[in-house]
Amino acid sequence: MIGLMFLAAFGIYLAFSIWVIKTTIAWAKRTGRGVRRWGLIASLVMYLLVFWDHLPTLLLYKYYCATKAGLWVYKTPEQWMKENPGVAETLTWKENSPQVTNGTGDLILQVNERFVWREAVSKSHILPVRISTETIVDTKKDEVMVKRVSIGAGYRGSLEMLKFWTSMGPCMPKIKEYGYYQDRFHRMGRGIK
Repeated sequence: MIGLMFLAAFGIYLAFSIWVIKTTIAWAKRTGRGVRRWGLIASLVMYLLVFWDHLPTLLLYKYYCATKAGLWVYKTPEQWMKENPGVAETLTWKENSPQVTNGTGDLILQVNERFVWREAVSKSHILPVRISTETIVDTKKDEVMVKRVSIGAGYRGSLEMLKFWTSMGPCMPKIKEYGYYQDRFHRMGRGIK
């Protein structure tokens, strides 16, 4: 039913756009102006009324995926255990770790007494592009062990259905590798095998 409503709205907008373009071309002919130029301007205006954010969102998303997305491993669990002998055995492993949100909106998951997983999301001011930075942090030394930056695009909430063309799958590099390190640091209190 909603799909039919979208198709009907699209049909009405398309018909209105054609009427505006034809009216603009007729006006340009009557006044002796460039018909192609004014027809193109009218077409562009009608396109940009709805799709103004499509190309800029796509370009920004592709740019961020190419320049900002990635995985950085600063210290592996094995390196951390060598620097902190005997500490891994004292950590308590939790099946369900408590989650909190700090004052800036970051999601923090306490995986054991020593490590937290943090996710901070920053958004573009105008375009629906998000940069998600996930880190595994040693809280005692405030040292980042692993960091992954992923990029997402698309509106949230009610605009998501109306502007579906801006939604793009997340650009999440090295998902398996990050999951491996996340699991290793999380299970450190259980004993690493």
